[in-house]
Amino acid sequence: MLKRYIGLFVGIAAFIVIVLLPAPEGLSQEGMYTAAVVALMSIWWITEAIPVYVTAFVPLVVYPSLKILTPAATASNYGHNYALMFLAVFFLAKAIETQQLHKRIALSIINFFGTDRKRIVLSTMIATALVSFWIANVTTALMMLPIGMAIASKDEQSGGGEGGKHFATALMLAIAYTATIGGLGTLIATPTNMIFVGIYENLFPDAPPITFFMWLKVGIPVVLCFIPVLWYFLIKYFKVEGSLGSNVSVIKDELQALGKVTTGERRVLFVAALMVLGWVWKDDLALGSFTIPGWVGLVGLKGYIHDSTIAMAGALILFAMPDGKGNRLITWKEASQVPWGVVMIVGGGYALAAGFVSSGLANWLGGQLSFVEGLSTFFILAFVLAFVLFFTEFNSNTATVNILLPVLASTAVAASINPLMLMLPATFACSCAFMMPAATGPNTVVLGSERVSVSQMMKCGFWLNLITFVLLIFIFYFFALPVLGLEPDLPTWAMPK
Repeated sequence: MLKRYIGLFVGIAAFIVIVLLPAPEGLSQEGMYTAAVVALMSIWWITEAIPVYVTAFVPLVVYPSLKILTPAATASNYGHNYALMFLAVFFLAKAIETQQLHKRIALSIINFFGTDRKRIVLSTMIATALVSFWIANVTTALMMLPIGMAIASKDEQSGGGEGGKHFATALMLAIAYTATIGGLGTLIATPTNMIFVGIYENLFPDAPPITFFMWLKVGIPVVLCFIPVLWYFLIKYFKVEGSLGSNVSVIKDELQALGKVTTGERRVLFVAALMVLGWVWKDDLALGSFTIPGWVGLVGLKGYIHDSTIAMAGALILFAMPDGKGNRLITWKEASQVPWGVVMIVGGGYALAAGFVSSGLANWLGGQLSFVEGLSTFFILAFVLAFVLFFTEFNSNTATVNILLPVLASTAVAASINPLMLMLPATFACSCAFMMPAATGPNTVVLGSERVSVSQMMKCGFWLNLITFVLLIFIFYFFALPVLGLEPDLPTWAMPK
């Protein structure tokens, strides 16, 4: 509580001091005021002086008061395409949860892999990642935790053995870490991804858009790379060996309790597949020398359909389609339980970025960072990843991405490199907090299982952070740019005007 009060007054003091200071040469007064807002929101987000969702509303009051942006221009960020898209995806996730489709998928995958302890850890990770593609990582961890605990309890009752001494710990951490990693797979999986695309669009309006399909080309390989590495590390670190006890039938029992696949499950799966198809096939798909025309162009709506349009269409179908039991696939009562506050954090990040651009703070900051121009791209990328991986362990990942992305965009422009070379890896790194219990929601969730100690999480997470640092450098420096077809040099759309 004391930390929050200190953060509250320190944030206000920093804001007042910066507002009263004369603007440095080359920076407008509005740019100075924007820097004051950034300082205030950063301190409040880091210290949680007030709820993090409420901090996101600061620009709505301060921007018009200091003539940074008009009320309408500020408020439009909270109704941004991507903010509304994220809200629609929350409705889809709630429908999947209500119909228990996520539980059936997870249990079926785990059941398929058998009772070998190593396979159980791997199958649990695969199931967790697949669910986390579509559902918030905390919800995924909460859903998978009782399944993992039931398996661990049955194994302990059957005697465990030397190979199962730390099996429960490995399983709990596998759930936590993979719930986070799965969120890297799709554009809609975690708030940090959506914050990135909106900030990127605000800072560089002339840049090619980051589409759902474009994200998949990087996100899925990252997940496919991380899961086997993480699995191998966990089973070796905790010396997981052998098979579960012969009386373990918890997975089959859970599947039988679910009964046959319901009409509601099938229909939610159909709507989800329809939305994914709409996102992936929206634009032209180049398959070597052959190109499949996007459906938006075929129906004459090119330039009028956004990914958020498809998401909202799917949400409307969910509210309209019956579940076969006299209800709809999702009701408004259920929809009202989605984390609306997260959507506001996304909007707050977009508002910060809009202030950076309109006040000239972004261009001025780029000029102050001109010393990085002589540094190699590899060195800058390595430094950025190391800093973000450390910073996000002690700060909310949504706050981290909101604070750092505009600065990294200016750094990239100053270094004459493609902004995506820094912004995209930093976004991924913001979600890779494996060491501190409070760093991510899934870490906190599994700590409550009482099968993981804080010291175990910190020691294991420290090594995983080092592994993550190496993997992200390799993936983004040698793989991501060629796959996305991007040039490493500063593109024309990112050049200061």
